[in-house]
Amino acid sequence: FNSRVVSPKGAQGLMQLMPGTAARFGVRRSFDPAQNISGGTRYLRELLNRFNNRVDLVLASYNAGEGAVMKYGNTIPPYSETRNYVKLILKRYTKKPTS
Repeated sequence: FNSRVVSPKGAQGLMQLMPGTAARFGVRRSFDPAQNISGGTRYLRELLNRFNNRVDLVLASYNAGEGAVMKYGNTIPPYSETRNYVKLILKRYTKKPTS
């Protein structure tokens, strides 16, 4: 929850947007939480549309880039970081809350 975080690859802010992705979605200040979250959620919506609501491919695209997913025939790319990310987030996504 650090709005000023920068990943080793250069992704910035809360939604970890790469500079090119941020620009594509009109984010001028990547460290501004409202702009970053707005751009990140619009990106996720675009990915959901592009990959027919396939959450696994959306997550892989968000992690490795949609170009990587398309390069591997609309499958999860064979990158261990991406495969681990998709597995972890899908597990959290499908986990049912306890009362």
